[in-house]
Amino acid sequence: MLLAARRVSAFRRRALFRQTRSAGTSSDRFVYIARERLEELLDAEVGYLSKVPIHPFTLQEVLGLGSAESLAACILNDVPKRFAVRIRMIESLGGWDHIEELNKLHSRMKTWYRRLRLIDPQNVDLQHLTETTRAIRQEGSSTVGLVALGIYKLQRANGQYTDDDLNHFLDGFLLSRIGSNMYYARAPKEAGGLARKTGIISPRCDAVALCKQAAAYASRICQLHTGQLPVVLYDNYEAGKGACLPDSPCYFSYIPGYLRYIMVEVLKNSFKATLAGATAAEIAERPIHVLICRDECHVAIRVSDRAGGIPSDVGDRIWSYLYGAAARGADEGAATPLAGYGVGLPVSRLHARYLGGQLQLTTYPGFGTDVCVRLPRITSEQVEEIEI
Repeated sequence: MLLAARRVSAFRRRALFRQTRSAGTSSDRFVYIARERLEELLDAEVGYLSKVPIHPFTLQEVLGLGSAESLAACILNDVPKRFAVRIRMIESLGGWDHIEELNKLHSRMKTWYRRLRLIDPQNVDLQHLTETTRAIRQEGSSTVGLVALGIYKLQRANGQYTDDDLNHFLDGFLLSRIGSNMYYARAPKEAGGLARKTGIISPRCDAVALCKQAAAYASRICQLHTGQLPVVLYDNYEAGKGACLPDSPCYFSYIPGYLRYIMVEVLKNSFKATLAGATAAEIAERPIHVLICRDECHVAIRVSDRAGGIPSDVGDRIWSYLYGAAARGADEGAATPLAGYGVGLPVSRLHARYLGGQLQLTTYPGFGTDVCVRLPRITSEQVEEIEI
């Protein structure tokens, strides 16, 4: 299999990438192959790459790459392998080809794989690579909804998989997707990137400001879909300071996009539960409290509501991808920005775990629910231990 894969890879490079000069002429000469043959070669390569161990880069290694060109080489070598793994993960599910959402996702990933593999690694056009990765990210924005709904429909269609089987599958599938937008953030501006030295990591991620931004966004969604606004109160503490610091920022090195996603999902759940069937007077009497605390090692955020708590019969199903809008039979276009697909909590927990943090939930029957997010500060020492 290894020899065959090497032959496939070598043929692909000769047929598609390498440009040779004809004797006595300045024109480039290409070798063309039929589209059907190209698909066969790429599919064989997917089969091989899906079995090749993926080297888990640390954030320190990525940030240590000296140029956009060296980072581009890593992207072209590593990201196709991750697509190959997810393609084969879908194909490993019995009956996947009868599920519209899984077919659509499978087709998209094969297209994304093809786009990256047809970029000449020996002569990378940075602008083209940046545009390609940006397009893939944009096209992949509905991936979570597609895979959650597809997996639910698969279970309902054949019943051969348990909830635990499919939750484990989705954890692995989505964890590999969390990956990195590092290239686009670090690519030079002339190539269409953002030219940030630290990529998607911000050395001055302000947890206080980010929580308020997430609450404002979730509040707008609530007002749009319910006509009501929640009341949100903030407390801000730092170890050793004693008193509350209402206007003090909480800076730490982190990935703002990940923390923003977590907080929006947590706050939407609290807001939705608080507003459900409540009068204006009841909403005013039941504010949501957001507490931000930190010391030298961690930042902790707690969201507390008084929405009556989570019913006991629901239990740990809140962490299942198969509980929520998808499990209620919503189709791809039926999920609202407020309800989503009901997978916000499990995906948020994945984001927290990805960088060594925790997301925990405690419910108090008849009273309310606390959600705690505990995150490590990414220092120069800690960043060496975080894999992407």
